[in-house]
Amino acid sequence: MFVQEISINQKYSQRLLQNQGAARLEPVGVLTCAALMGMASFEILKESIESLAFDGNVMHDHLQDGQNMSAVYGMGFIVIVKLGLYFLCEHSRPAKASNYNSMYGNSAAKQSVKVSDPTLEALAQDHWNDALSNAVAAIALSAALLSKDLWFVDPIGAMVISLYIIYSWYETGKEQIEQLTGKSAPQDMIDELYDLASTFDKRMIVDVVRAYHFGPKFLVELEVVLPKDTLLLESHDLGMELQYEIEGREEVERCFVHIDYEMRPYDEHVVSKVPELRAKYRPSANNLSKCHSV
Repeated sequence: MFVQEISINQKYSQRLLQNQGAARLEPVGVLTCAALMGMASFEILKESIESLAFDGNVMHDHLQDGQNMSAVYGMGFIVIVKLGLYFLCEHSRPAKASNYNSMYGNSAAKQSVKVSDPTLEALAQDHWNDALSNAVAAIALSAALLSKDLWFVDPIGAMVISLYIIYSWYETGKEQIEQLTGKSAPQDMIDELYDLASTFDKRMIVDVVRAYHFGPKFLVELEVVLPKDTLLLESHDLGMELQYEIEGREEVERCFVHIDYEMRPYDEHVVSKVPELRAKYRPSANNLSKCHSV
């Protein structure tokens, strides 16, 4: 039975690691797509400017009345299909908010921050941009077919939609870069985590709460204080229960709980990097020897 439990645990652990790798790869794929779409839009922008500056209404040499109305109808159909796909992607996104109820008396449910799906967001944005570009192209072509004097509508429309696509993919790429570089979580989420940990157990005092992006989701670090006389068994189990509670939230990828016996007026990670601070705040050899002797 014990061997079977170990096997099940290893299987789920391996699956979790694979999912984490895929989750961190999604922003990279979306960022690559944003770069490619931006470059393509810049090329269209350049050709539109050249058409306005040099080509004039040369496009009407290839247009005859009624000949290209089928293209307008085709683009209108594409707009309808793309809008349908856009709303389908929006509807298919996972639940954007999760509620939690603490196991230790926190009965008030609180709403978490939004959880994004980079792939679905990129698909939805691509369908929306396609719908807009085809709509603008259909309007521009219709105007050019109605009157030769409106030949400039086509390149101007292409310029407008290209600038919009460049801006929209720039915002998407910026968001993905922030997630990949570990942007801090919103203050509302940090406040929620602080409240959850503060009410988790009456003996527990929250010292530090950190949360930052680890791909689309967040990595959470908690530093909590328990009385000095708390047994190791109790402190470990409390830390694990708090970890399970926070990792159960949809927007949290991992949570690390550090249990201390006193509040510390400094960042322990900073101390470890600065020799002067390390010499000042590091536990003395005497204290360590006393702990070992006990």
